[in-house]
Amino acid sequence: MQPIKRESVADLVYEQILEQIVKGEWAPGTKIPSENELSRMLGVSRISIREAFQRLVSLGILETRQGDGTYVKEFSPGMYMNSLIPLLVLDPVDLKEVMEYRRIIEIETSGLAAERATQEDIDELQEIYARMQAATNDVAAFAAEDLNFHLAMAKASKNSLIIKVNQVVKNILSVSMSDIVSSLGTEAGLYYHKRLIDAVIQRDRELAKELMAEHIEGTILSLQERYRS
Repeated sequence: MQPIKRESVADLVYEQILEQIVKGEWAPGTKIPSENELSRMLGVSRISIREAFQRLVSLGILETRQGDGTYVKEFSPGMYMNSLIPLLVLDPVDLKEVMEYRRIIEIETSGLAAERATQEDIDELQEIYARMQAATNDVAAFAAEDLNFHLAMAKASKNSLIIKVNQVVKNILSVSMSDIVSSLGTEAGLYYHKRLIDAVIQRDRELAKELMAEHIEGTILSLQERYRS
């Protein structure tokens, strides 16, 4: 964590505390530094620290124990639907469940995208793919663009509920995706994403669905092998 120079900084304090939690520096159940300690660490007033604490407590991320201090709360599955919270790195069981959800929903989403995508949607998919190609040696950048691609497919479906839920899924996977790419590589993602773009351009609903099914199923099988070893 880095000292913050500006005076009105409650939001920045909030972001730095949340970043420590997301990165796993402060795991669930961890007692975090006190207001006084964080005030010294960040170079800000206790008022800013207190405001950030209150916000995190209201979101269910932190809990204050009377006479003891402030702790990172244990995360429950229900919190996954709160898009305000970029969730912690998922354990293998949770990640498998998210991928199973994607297998169910994103196959049909791809079919809708093939039917409904505008030229602007296609341009966005191609731009994201180009950035993925340029990021094959940068795991974090590639992972971020991979998630952007799937969100862009959801946007091309023109279904507002699919878009909103996909944004939540993106938040859930935002921390774990780099680890997935690091383990599984970039080749499959590039292969399937290019073919998905082609299917959308061709307005081939069934091909788009088949490709997404293969893509997600392959990822699930690879992850199962990884956690079995």
